[in-house]
Amino acid sequence: MSVSALRVVRPVLITPEMLVSTSVPEADYGEWSAGASYSAGDRVIVAAKHKIYQSAIDANMGNNPAVASKEPKWLEVGATNRWKAFDKSVSSQTMQASSISYRLKVGQAVTSLGVLNIRGATALRVRMIDPSFGTVYDRTINLASIPVSAGWYEWFLGERRTPTQALLTDLPSYPNADVLIDVTGTVELAVGVILLGQMKQFTMGVLRGARVGIQDYSRKERNEFGDVMVVERAFARRANFSMLMVSGEVDAFNDFLAEVRALPCLWIGSRKYESTTVYGFYKSFDIVLNYAEYADTEIELEGLT
Repeated sequence: MSVSALRVVRPVLITPEMLVSTSVPEADYGEWSAGASYSAGDRVIVAAKHKIYQSAIDANMGNNPAVASKEPKWLEVGATNRWKAFDKSVSSQTMQASSISYRLKVGQAVTSLGVLNIRGATALRVRMIDPSFGTVYDRTINLASIPVSAGWYEWFLGERRTPTQALLTDLPSYPNADVLIDVTGTVELAVGVILLGQMKQFTMGVLRGARVGIQDYSRKERNEFGDVMVVERAFARRANFSMLMVSGEVDAFNDFLAEVRALPCLWIGSRKYESTTVYGFYKSFDIVLNYAEYADTEIELEGLT
């Protein structure tokens, strides 16, 4: 793996006030009505909370899903389709055929944008429009499928792979600018995560020998006859990096990790491999002060499902 500094993006919490406009409607189910009676299993949305709820009882009337009760009459299912891209879950996806667009006014300078768990996309366009300076950033990334290996046969008949993420780390710092995100693709277009934030860079480089993989939460069991029963569930990415840093970075790196100990961040080990990008938490880290001017560092990352 080519030597690359560890880059970390601490995401900005996207709130409803930041959403200027979007092409994704919030109409997954009907809006909850206090005068309606719901049967067990019926689903509604509460647009004010941007959540989907499922009735846990029959004859469910007058019980606000967004208000907690001693005996829960509603179960929270998750975010609405419009807000799944911002719900801190990689596996849940905002889905809409052909195009997905968001316009956000973050209200602070952001230098990086990540779009993860993409399916069915062909292109991503990101623009920044400042009220005083106009369009200050406009970049389009091609997300069309590419051959797994080189060669004329592979190009025409071989296996092709579609990128599942897009990372932009060159956004200019315009605190008042709107960020416009446009994803285009097929009828199966879906986006799992959209995040924006400031990027921090640490260490002299992620060393060779980085380990990546997944943690699978599927259930695989054998019955009394030896047949395998499989229940497919979500998975999370994981990674282990060994790094070398100068002594002047030690305290800053240690303090930063303490700050984000309970905050999911975007960890980028190398731009060469998508597998080294993890959106989640660190499980543990160690800084070994082996040298006067340098320190060895190891970090273990676990992604969100």
